[in-house]
Amino acid sequence: MKEEYLKTIEELYSELDSSNIGLTDEEVNNRLNTNGKNVLISNKKESKILKFLKQFNDLMIIILLIAAAFSFAVSLVNNESFTDSIIIVAIVILNAIMAFLQEVKADKSIEALNKMATPQVKVKRNDVIKKINIEDIVIGDIIVLESGDYIPADARIITYSHLKCDESSLTGESLPVDKNNDNITDNTPLSERTNMLYAGCTVSYGNATAIVVKTGMNTELGKIAKDLLQTKKIETPLQIKIEQISKFLTAIIILIIIVMFVIGLVRGMEILEVIMLAIALAVAAIPEGLPTVITIVLSLGISQMAKKNAIIRKISSIETLGTTNIICSDKTGTITQNQMTVKAIYLNNNLYEKLDKKIKNSDLLNYVFALCNDVSENEEGFLGDPTEIALVKYLKEMGYKPNKLIENCPRINDIPFDSERKLMSTLNMINNKKIVLVKGSLESVLKNCNSYIVDDVTLELNDNVINEIKEKEKYLSDKALRVIAFAYKINDNDNISEDNLSFVGLVGMIDPPRENVDYAIAMCKKAHIKPIMITGDNLNTAKAIAKEIGIISNDDEAVLGEELDKYSDEELMEVVKKYSVYARVTPNHKQRIVTAWQENKKVVAMTGDGVNDAPAIKMAHIGIGMGINGTEVTKNVSDMVLADDCFNTIVTAVEEGRRIYDNIRNVIVYLLTGNITEIIIVFIGMLFGFEIFLPIQLLYINFITDSIPAIALSFEKATDNIMENNSRDINSPFFTKFILGRIFTSTVFKSLAILISFAYGYAYFNLNVACTMAFLCLGLSEILFSFSCKNLKESILNKNIFSNKVLNLSIIILIIAQALILFTPLRNIFKLELLNATQIFITTIIAITVLLLNELSKSLIKKIFKDN
Repeated sequence: MKEEYLKTIEELYSELDSSNIGLTDEEVNNRLNTNGKNVLISNKKESKILKFLKQFNDLMIIILLIAAAFSFAVSLVNNESFTDSIIIVAIVILNAIMAFLQEVKADKSIEALNKMATPQVKVKRNDVIKKINIEDIVIGDIIVLESGDYIPADARIITYSHLKCDESSLTGESLPVDKNNDNITDNTPLSERTNMLYAGCTVSYGNATAIVVKTGMNTELGKIAKDLLQTKKIETPLQIKIEQISKFLTAIIILIIIVMFVIGLVRGMEILEVIMLAIALAVAAIPEGLPTVITIVLSLGISQMAKKNAIIRKISSIETLGTTNIICSDKTGTITQNQMTVKAIYLNNNLYEKLDKKIKNSDLLNYVFALCNDVSENEEGFLGDPTEIALVKYLKEMGYKPNKLIENCPRINDIPFDSERKLMSTLNMINNKKIVLVKGSLESVLKNCNSYIVDDVTLELNDNVINEIKEKEKYLSDKALRVIAFAYKINDNDNISEDNLSFVGLVGMIDPPRENVDYAIAMCKKAHIKPIMITGDNLNTAKAIAKEIGIISNDDEAVLGEELDKYSDEELMEVVKKYSVYARVTPNHKQRIVTAWQENKKVVAMTGDGVNDAPAIKMAHIGIGMGINGTEVTKNVSDMVLADDCFNTIVTAVEEGRRIYDNIRNVIVYLLTGNITEIIIVFIGMLFGFEIFLPIQLLYINFITDSIPAIALSFEKATDNIMENNSRDINSPFFTKFILGRIFTSTVFKSLAILISFAYGYAYFNLNVACTMAFLCLGLSEILFSFSCKNLKESILNKNIFSNKVLNLSIIILIIAQALILFTPLRNIFKLELLNATQIFITTIIAITVLLLNELSKSLIKKIFKDN
C-alpha cells in the first residue's frame, strides 16, 4: 500500500472521503467514535494504592512483617503486651509512607512541566475555519497552519506559502526544512518528504493548509510512542545494590535462624522460647531504618538538585548519575543553543571572525540583513526562519535598529526563496532609490553578479575575485558554518530582476554551543566519563561543534549513523568504542548505541529534547530530558529533567551523585556493622542461655540510635578529589574487599566491647545490670562509630571530626535520649536497670576504645584490602 506522501491530493480526497471545504460535523463525530481521539497512549499510571503497596515489596520488609506476626501470636498466647509487634509494623508503615510521598511529589513536579503543549489548532469544517482542541482532529480534516503553529497530526500539504518547518524534535535536523505540495513518486526517507507535515513539529515560517492522513498512535510520533511502551526500563545501580544487600541479609538471617532452631531444640528449649529468640534475631539482623534512611538521603539530594535546576523524577536517579560512565547527548538544543548565530562576515575583501564591534562601511550589508528578511517580533521574541532571526539579532547586538530600517525603507515587491533558485529578493525604497536586495547560496548569487562592492565602490567582478570569494566560502564551510551570500542593485521600476547584481559579502553562521559546555565536557573527561554526541545533523557540523567543545580531537572519532547498519549488535559493542560523534542518526541508531554501551557493562545516561530522543532516553540507565525546549513525550520518559536545558547541570548532578553514593556507602557500612554486631551478641547469648537484648531494645537502637546519625551522615561534603576518581562499573560489587574488611573489623571491635561490658556487669553485679550495660555500650558505640563513618578510609581524629554540624546536633539529641531512657521511668518500657556512675563510666571508656581502634585500623585495612 502506497504511503500518503506518494499520493496526490485528489487521491487522498477520494480515499479519505474529504474535500477542500473540510468534513461535516456528523462525519467528524463518526470518525471520532471509530478511530478515537488524536492522542498518544502511554503506559497506564499506577494507582496511588498500588504505588503505596509496592513499597512493601522488599525481602527485608517481608521478614519484618513475618516477625511482627509471630511476635503478635506469641504475645496473644502468653497474654503479654503487643508492644514489640506494634512497633515493628509502625516502623515498616512509616518507611512505606515516606517513600510513597517522595514518588508522588516527583510525579507532580513533572506534571507541572508537561503543561507546555499547544492546546488548539485551526481547522476547516463545512467551509468554515474554527479553532478546536488538538485531540479532536480526525483523519480527513483540513488544518490551517501559520508560522509558530504546532502541527497536531501527520498531514499532506494542499497549499503553502514560503513554508518551512522545524522537525528537529522528530529528526534531529537543526535547520528548518523547506516544504511544498509537490507530488513525490519515489520512496524517500522521512526527512526528505517535503510534501508532508508531521505531528510534534512546528511551522517556523510561512503558512499552509493540509489534509490530515494519520492521527494519534498511527502518526510518526505515535510509532515512537509505541516503541516507548515496549521498551523495558533498566534497573539502576542503586536498585541493584540494595537488592544485593537484601538478599545478603536474608541469606544470613535464614541460615542463622535454622542453626539457632537446631541448637535450641537440641538444648531442650521450648518452641515458643525459640520463636521469640528468632524474632529477636530477625529484628537484630534487619536494619529497619535502612530503607527510610536511604530514601531520606536521596530526598535531600533531590532538594539540593532542584535548587540547581535539575528536577529528579525517580528517587534513585540522583545516585545513578554518580555511577555514570557514558553520557550520550543530542546536539541540537542540548549541547547547542538551537539558535543560529552569525559567526563570521566577509565584506570589503576582509574576513571578520571576531564580531565584537561594528564593521566599517557595512551599511549596504545591514540593509540586506534587515530588509531582505521576513522576521517578525512580538512580546515572546522573534518569529521566523532561524537564519533570518540570526541576521536581525546580529544587527541589534551591534547597536543597529532593524525595525527603524524597515520603517524607513518600505518594501515594494519581493520574490520569496525557493529550492530551485536558492535566492530571496526584495525591492525596497532606500534613500529615494529603488534597490533590489538579494540573499541566497553563493553559487546562485555569483552567477547573477557582474560586479562587487568594496568600501561602497563598485568594481568589475573577474575570475581572480570569484576564486578568492569561493576560497573564503570554503574556509567558512570547513568550519561547519552555513554560508549565505548577499548582493544588490539599483532598479528603475517596480519589477524585480535577479541579474546584473553587485556582490556585497558573505555571512557564516552556526547553531553555537551553549555557554561553558566546553568546561562541562572537560569535567566529564576529568571524571573518567566519556561524552558522546548523537545528532540528526550533518557530519561536518557535528564534527566542528564536537571539536570546539572538546568531545573529539580528530575526524576519525566521528561517523555517520548509516555506517552502524553494517554491523550486528555483537560487532557494534566493539565499534562504539571507536567513536564519540554520530551524525545523521535515526531513533533506532540511538537505541542501538545506548544498548551497545550497556552490553559493555557501562552505566549510560542519555540526554535530549526531541521526540526522536525519547526511546533511547527511556532505555538508558538514566534518561535526562530538557524542561524548557523538551517535548512532553521526552520529559515523561526521563528520570531527570533539566529545568534550564543546560548540559553543565549534568556535571553538577554527576558530582552530587558521587557524593551521595559515597555517603550512602558510609551509611550502609554504619548500619550493617551495627546489625551484624547485634546478630553476634544475640546468637552468643543464646548459646550461653542469656537473652542479652530484647526485641524492643534492638528496635530502638536500629530505628533511633542508628537511623538519626545515618541521616546526618548524608550531609557530609564531597571529598576534594571526588571528580578525579574513576566512575564505578555497573557490575562492581557493593561489598568490595575493603568494605567487607571495614565491616568485619568494626564488628569484631564492637562485639568484643559489648561482651566485655556484659561480662563485667554479670561478674560484679547481676544479669539485669549486665544487660543494661551491654545496651548502653551498644548505643554509645553506635553514636561514636558514626563519626568514624564520616570517612571510611581516612582518620577523622583531626580538625574535621566535628565538621558535619548536622551530625554533631544528632549526637547531642541521642545522648539526651539515651539519658532519658536510663534515668527516667522510660527504662521500665525497655526493661533496663538504673546504672550507677561507675557502671556508666566503665561502659563509656570501653565505647571510646572502640572508636580509637577503628580509627587506628583504617590505614591498615586500606593497604590490605582493595576497594574495587
